[in-house]
Amino acid sequence: MAPVGGLITLVVLWLVWGTSWPAMRTVFLELPVWQFRAVSCAAAGTVLLALGYLQDRSRWKAPRRIWPRLIAAAFLNMTCWHILTGFGLQIVGAGHAVIVCYTLPVWTALLGGLFYGERIAARTMAALVLGIAGVAVLLSAGFDAPGEWLRGDQPLGFVFVLLAAITWAAGTLVIKHYEWGVSMSALAGWQLLIGLVPIATIALASEPFVLHRASLEATLSGFYVIFVAMVMGYALWFRTVQSMPATIASIGTLMIPVIGLGSGALLLGEPFGWREITALALVLSAIALVLFVPARRRSGASERPG
Repeated sequence: MAPVGGLITLVVLWLVWGTSWPAMRTVFLELPVWQFRAVSCAAAGTVLLALGYLQDRSRWKAPRRIWPRLIAAAFLNMTCWHILTGFGLQIVGAGHAVIVCYTLPVWTALLGGLFYGERIAARTMAALVLGIAGVAVLLSAGFDAPGEWLRGDQPLGFVFVLLAAITWAAGTLVIKHYEWGVSMSALAGWQLLIGLVPIATIALASEPFVLHRASLEATLSGFYVIFVAMVMGYALWFRTVQSMPATIASIGTLMIPVIGLGSGALLLGEPFGWREITALALVLSAIALVLFVPARRRSGASERPG
C-alpha cells in the first residue's frame, strides 16, 4: 500500500512536469535557447545544491573519485537534454515533444542491453517498435503536404527531441550503474552546475543578452520552468522515489505525457486529434512494456526527466 502523502506528492509531480512542456514552449518561442538554459541551470543547480547541503551536510560534496562519471552524467542528463529539448520546442509543439521524449524508458532498456550487458527481452524490442510507431504517427501529419513539410524544420524538431530522449536514457544508465556517495538533491545540483559550463560558454560567445526584454508571458513561464518544474520537480521526484513502491512511482512516467499533451492543447491551442491520441497510446504501451513487466523483479525506481 502506498502512503497517502506519497500519492499526493506523485499527483503534484504529474501536474508540475506535465505542464512544464507548454511553459518551455512559450519560453523558447521568444527567448534564445542557450541563454535561457544557462540561467535556468545556474539557478536550479544552486538551489538544489543548497537543499542537498541543508538536508545532509555529510553527503553534499562531490568526492574527487566520482568526477569523471559525474561530468559524463552532467553532459548527458543536463547539457544535452536541456539544449536538445530547447531547440526541439522551438520547432514542434509541446504535446508532440513530450510524447516523443517519453520514449525514454525504451531507449534506457535498449542501451542497457547494448552497453551494460542487461538482457534485452522480446518485450523491449516490442516496446521499441511501438515507440517508433508512435513517433511515425506524429510525423505522418506532414504527409498531407509533403513538399512543404520536408522543406520546413519539422523533421529536425523531431530529431532534436528524440536525441534528447536517447541522451537522457544514456545518462540514466550512468547514474544507475554507479555508487555516488552524495544525496540525490546534491547529485542533481552538481549535474546542473557542471552541465551549465558548456551551455554558458556558448551562450556568452554567441548570443547577446536579451532576457530583460522578455514579455510578461515568457518571464512568468521562465520562472515556472526554473523554480517549479526544475527545483520543485526534482525535489518531489526524489521524495516520491524514497517513499513510494517502484511500480507506483513509475506511473508518473505514464501520466506526464498525458498531461503534457492535454495542457499543450488547452494552454497553447495545439492539435489534439486522432494522430496525437494514437501516438500517445502507442508510446504509453511501449513504456508499460518496459516498466511494469520487469518492475516485479526489481526494487529501484527508474529515473526520468522534467
